[in-house]
Amino acid sequence: MPLELKPFNKLTYKLKLTPQIKLGINLLPMPLIKLKEYIEKQVEENPLLELESTEPLKQENYNFEDEEKKNYLESLITKPATLAEHLLKQLHMLTASGHDRKIGELIIGNIDDDGYLRSSLKEIAGSGQTKVSKVEKVLSLIQTFNPIGVGARDLRECLLLQLKTKGKENSLAGQIIDKHLPPLEKKRYKYIAKKLKVSIEKIKEAMKEIAQLEPKPGRSFNTERTIRLIPDAILKKDKQGYAVIFNDWELPRINLNDKYKQMIKQTNTPQDTKEYLKERLKSAQTLIDAVRKHKETIQAVTEEIVSLQQDFLDNGEAGFKPMTLEQIAKIIGKHKSTIARAVTNKYLQTPWGILELRSFLNSGIKQKNGELFSSKAIKSKIKDLIKNENKNNPLSDQQIVGFLKREGIAISRRTIAKYRTRLKLLPSQSRRD
Repeated sequence: MPLELKPFNKLTYKLKLTPQIKLGINLLPMPLIKLKEYIEKQVEENPLLELESTEPLKQENYNFEDEEKKNYLESLITKPATLAEHLLKQLHMLTASGHDRKIGELIIGNIDDDGYLRSSLKEIAGSGQTKVSKVEKVLSLIQTFNPIGVGARDLRECLLLQLKTKGKENSLAGQIIDKHLPPLEKKRYKYIAKKLKVSIEKIKEAMKEIAQLEPKPGRSFNTERTIRLIPDAILKKDKQGYAVIFNDWELPRINLNDKYKQMIKQTNTPQDTKEYLKERLKSAQTLIDAVRKHKETIQAVTEEIVSLQQDFLDNGEAGFKPMTLEQIAKIIGKHKSTIARAVTNKYLQTPWGILELRSFLNSGIKQKNGELFSSKAIKSKIKDLIKNENKNNPLSDQQIVGFLKREGIAISRRTIAKYRTRLKLLPSQSRRD
C-alpha cells in the first residue's frame, strides 16, 4: 500500500517574546554604569524621551535621608573628594549610633593620606573617653569601606583586608602575606616555597595575585580618582533590621516629552511624522517601564537575600544560611532565570564590605532530620578550627568531622577534604610547624 502524504492542522503553544520582555531580559544583568550609559544613549536617540530635572532642594517630598544618600553616592561616584571626606560620608551613612560616629570620626582623623591608621587604639580610646574594644569594633566597620584596605595599621593588614573582600584570605597569597611578608619583600621565594611546602611555580602564581593589590589604598585620592566598584544597593541598619537603599541616584531619571506627545494629537502634523512619533512613543514607554521593573526586581531580590542572610550580616560567615536561586524565585514569584540575571554584576554595600549579590547564594548539606547547613557556614567553621588549632599537632580531616558532629553537623571526611581544598588550606601533615 503506497504511503500518502496529507496536510493536517496541529495546535501548538509558543512563548512569544514581546519587545517589553526582550528589553527587560537585556537590562536586568547590566551593571549600574552600563545601564546608565544605555539610558543616556536612548535619550539622545529618542525625541520622546527627556531627562527629568534632578534639583532635589526644589522637590517638596525631599527629606534628610535623600540628602544623605545623595551626598554619599555623589562622593562615591562623581565628585573628587579627600580621603577623609569620602570615609566620613560612608561612616554617617552606615552608623546609627552617635557614639559610634564620634569614635569613627576620631579614627578617620588619624588615617593618613596613604590610608593607614597611624595612632594606636589605646590613644584613640583615650581621646574619645571610651573602651579600646569599642574603638576596635568601629575600626572593623571602617575597614570595610571603599577603598578596600583603608584603616589598616600596617602593610600586612592592608593586603589581607583586600584579599578578605575577595574571600581569598586563606589562599596561598593570603598565607604568604600573613606569615612571610618580610622574606617576600626580599624576594626569598625559595625560602617561602620550602616553608609552605609548595613549588616555586605556585609561589610565582600567588605573586601575580599579590601584585594586583594596592599597598597604599588612599593615594588615589591625592589625584583625580576612578571608582572601580559601585554598589547597586546600600544597607543601612535600623531598629527593625537592615534597610535596602537602592542606588538609583546615578541613573538618569527619564520622562516622556510633552511637546512631541501633543504633536501626535495635532491635526496639522503630517501623517508620516505622526507614525514616527507614535513608534518612538511606544519605544520610550517600553524603556521607562523596563527601568522601573529593573529597579523593582533588584530591590525585591536584594531585600529577600538580606532577610534570609541577616545572621551573616550581623555575625559573619558562620551565620550564612543555605540559599539558592530556586528558593529566591519561589519566594518572590519570579522565574529562576530572572533571579540569575538579577544577581549578575550586582553589588551590595554591607557591614562586611561591597559584596556581589551572587556571593550570598550557597548550597547546603542536608542532615538526617532534614535540616540544611550552609556550605559557606561550614567552610567558615573549618577555617576557624584550623586557624585556632595546635600548630604542633594540627587537626586531621577526621578530627574536624568529630568537632562539627558535636555541633550537630553531620558531614563526611571526604567533604571536609573537598572544602579544605577549595579554601586552599593544606592537609594536616603540611600544616605542622
